[in-house]
Amino acid sequence: MGTNDRMPRGPSAAAWNEGRRRLRILMSTLTLLATTSSMGTPVSVAQEQIIRFGASLSLTGRFVDNARLTKDGYDFYVKHVNQRGGIDIGGVKHKVEIKYYDDQSDTTTATKLVEKLIVEDKVKFLLGPYSSTMTLPVTKVNERYRIPMVVAHAASTPIFEQGNKYLFGTLNTVDQYFENVLRMAADTTPRPRTVAILNENALFPQLSADAAVKVAQQLGMEIVYNEKYPTGIKDLSSLLAVIRDAKPDILLGSGYIGDMILLARQANDVSVRPKIFGMALGPTHPRFIESLGKIAEGIVEPVQWAPNMPWKDEIFGWTAREYADIFKRDYGYEPDYHPPQSTAALQVFHRAIQKAGSLDTEKVRDAIAATNIMTAYGPVKFDDRGVNVGKRMAVIQIQDGRPVVVYPTTAAEKKLAYPR
Repeated sequence: MGTNDRMPRGPSAAAWNEGRRRLRILMSTLTLLATTSSMGTPVSVAQEQIIRFGASLSLTGRFVDNARLTKDGYDFYVKHVNQRGGIDIGGVKHKVEIKYYDDQSDTTTATKLVEKLIVEDKVKFLLGPYSSTMTLPVTKVNERYRIPMVVAHAASTPIFEQGNKYLFGTLNTVDQYFENVLRMAADTTPRPRTVAILNENALFPQLSADAAVKVAQQLGMEIVYNEKYPTGIKDLSSLLAVIRDAKPDILLGSGYIGDMILLARQANDVSVRPKIFGMALGPTHPRFIESLGKIAEGIVEPVQWAPNMPWKDEIFGWTAREYADIFKRDYGYEPDYHPPQSTAALQVFHRAIQKAGSLDTEKVRDAIAATNIMTAYGPVKFDDRGVNVGKRMAVIQIQDGRPVVVYPTTAAEKKLAYPR
């Protein structure tokens, strides 16, 4: 032994031995950690046990209200699947995370952010933005990189008619929105004969209005007014005055939540009194009744989902009503169709990843294409365009300050209040 290694004599000997023992333990631990790190075990296990999704959402800007509902539905799934240990792949539980970016309701920004998620963040699976306007341009990005995207809030049919192979949507498309409203109207007595339509000059509102014209004409109804208004309008009263003079039995409005609140309020102000007042979007939004009070009474909306629909989730075991109750407990408000629609998008990935038994994007994409599942939002099954053909839409009406299902009769909570 060298001079410095000699054991001291006297009382300090025990301390010297204890110091040597601790040094040996420390050196052994460092050696073990170095060896383990070089093998990559802790790093790779941590990575394999996380499934990371990406989403560009309008957390600011004109679409912020509905985008927040969209995000709540995504986060609701993440919370509850992780409480159960995550997604089971071959006996290994994988926790779920979502990487969000704010696209500020700007399509150019959204496109760049989706590419950033793929290229820089290495995200393998994408969730859709809010609205058809934001979704249409970003689909070119995920298609170019061959990354599966399941969208929950883009109903415009052109999005699904581009031959995309990596795009799927959980919701009914825009051509179906006013169909059941008009078919319900055709079954009432006295039967409505005339229809007025007013819509924002934007992708989803215009397509829903165009589809409404076709259905109304097929049902033998006359279109007495059909106009569009520019995005950002602050006053609809002059247009509504023309509609009032046309005295339509049915008035259909198509735009986003702020516009629909404006439409309802100013229609009341100028005494527009249709027997049926329908909106493609709006009445089920939490802000609609809160903003309008009694003015909201009697307005109808086609909906993708309602809490009393007869569906039971195969992953979580919840009925539609139980989904709504648990969601309200978690977030403090009764969900409209936006949150469960979002949750269903992640459940599509959930089952597809399990079926693929892998995180390989091509295998998961093929498993998504073969989806046939039941969720609390309803059945999901895709055609070759990526459109959900498993379910149809219902119609709600605001009655006594809350939305109730009035059509189809098999799911109705109350009868349609007619005329409004």
